[in-house]
Amino acid sequence: MTETTRVCGMLGAGDPARVRRMAGAAGLAPEESGTAVIVDRPAALLIGSTALRARPEVGGEAWMFSTATPEPAGLGTAPVRWEHAARDADVAGVVLEPDGAMVLHTGISGVQPVYVEQHEDVVYFATELNLLVDTAPGLLAPDWTGWAQIIGIGAPLAGRTTVEGIRRLGPMEQVRLEHGGAPRGRRVAWPWEQITPEPGLSPESLTGDVLEAMRGQVAALGESGPLQPMLSGGRDSRLLTGLADELGQPGGLTAWTTSSDTGTTLEELTAARIASRLGIRQRIVPGRHDGFAQDFAEYAEVTGHQASFHVWLMPVARELARQQGTVLDGLGGGVFLGGGFPDDPAVLQEGGGPQELMTSRFGRLARYLQVAEELLAPGVAGALTAAGRDDFMRIAEPLAEHPQGATLTAYLTRTLPGISMAPAAVLGGSRPTAVPIMSHQVVSQALRVEHAAKRDGRWYPGLLRRVRPEFDDIPTAADLTTGRQHVRRGASLDAAAWYRELVMTSPAAALLGDKLREGDAELWRRQLTRTRAQHLIRGLALMALWLRRHEDRLTETDPTPLRHG
Repeated sequence: MTETTRVCGMLGAGDPARVRRMAGAAGLAPEESGTAVIVDRPAALLIGSTALRARPEVGGEAWMFSTATPEPAGLGTAPVRWEHAARDADVAGVVLEPDGAMVLHTGISGVQPVYVEQHEDVVYFATELNLLVDTAPGLLAPDWTGWAQIIGIGAPLAGRTTVEGIRRLGPMEQVRLEHGGAPRGRRVAWPWEQITPEPGLSPESLTGDVLEAMRGQVAALGESGPLQPMLSGGRDSRLLTGLADELGQPGGLTAWTTSSDTGTTLEELTAARIASRLGIRQRIVPGRHDGFAQDFAEYAEVTGHQASFHVWLMPVARELARQQGTVLDGLGGGVFLGGGFPDDPAVLQEGGGPQELMTSRFGRLARYLQVAEELLAPGVAGALTAAGRDDFMRIAEPLAEHPQGATLTAYLTRTLPGISMAPAAVLGGSRPTAVPIMSHQVVSQALRVEHAAKRDGRWYPGLLRRVRPEFDDIPTAADLTTGRQHVRRGASLDAAAWYRELVMTSPAAALLGDKLREGDAELWRRQLTRTRAQHLIRGLALMALWLRRHEDRLTETDPTPLRHG
């Protein structure tokens, strides 16, 4: 039976006792045979769940891990360098080279979180941020820039976290520790950035190749146990559910649906139509209004207070923890297959240069800040904007004139730091969770197609019909949505009262403007019905929970820096 991915360790002359404390906090008991995988070498200690696997390496020793437990056989039996394993199997890992050098690396997508804390002669790392935070010696310094980005954008950029000194590695990034030297980090050439679209290439001509790659991954995952596909009212989940159904899983297939808390039941109803057409079981797991505060607090904990996007997944994540096998999640489809996040046509028509494109792309990402002047204290909106823009530009500038610049920028600044926390931490914290669309075999094909040929989901009809012809006849929940049918859980009066009490009794209250500071729960409820305002309030609530959890260990708890930049 596969296990969720929990790995921690150190490379270099560090404190083994700290690594063992991290392992204990992760639910791994090294002293009990069979409950943990332990790699204990001179100047290197790794402890993980069975998701930590040895793999063939060209010289030395190597171990790999990913959100979906990797099978070493998937890479073949021939030894390969870590760059090939990271590309072809999207695994993170550790390599001990014959000359004593040590490498910690991520996979090509970067979806598997790897958090690192580097010192002069040691690097500590973990797949969960709190493992490093909770075992860090001494006081913790808040990364107020990271918090500015969590509030204003939804997640921290450029590898930032909630605290200084701990960061998340990006795609194909490595930390290398030479014998007797200090850790050095760098990102090797990212294969996805090396792919340029082929003019005139029709996406339909690649449909067979893309589906073959996805089928291969789904089939390999099915060999290690039952599949548990997430089934929403969208397109990517029905693709993966259809491919899983093709395997003829013993005992039949169960698809999992929950409400995305948009104020409609169209996700559930549309998913039910898909399940009915396939003749499979569907489990609808609704969220309870009186459980919202608990869901939010649990979401904050499993994500390390790093993102504010998928609180509504908590009820189904708890149910999936009682199941077996691997969850299938459609992360990345809208970005790479669906042509999402296109550049503003007006900017393109006016012949805007790189700077205009980057400014437009940042405006799309930071759209929540459009209501910041109205809701937050004087100066906060400008400080949040500046904090987000600086890191965004560092990521976006090298991609400004890339033919897939809009796609890759959206991936690195929205999908990866925030949206990927759903499969990597929320669902992935309950069951191993695979994201087949994010494989190199799929993304490399999708990037060959010009963005305009995929825009507005133009590729999906062909993809859907090749899996099940009737899939394309069923509109998505987004296509059917014209208005809200009921009160959103996150915008109920009870939720508003909870948000207000949480933030108002926290140092985060210093960031509130007069409207929220003086408003009652009913005013907060009205603001929570507005998408942009809800995101800002969720970010403030995350900060309040984080300050409460760590207040005794922080160098400061006053977020005044966010009022002045």
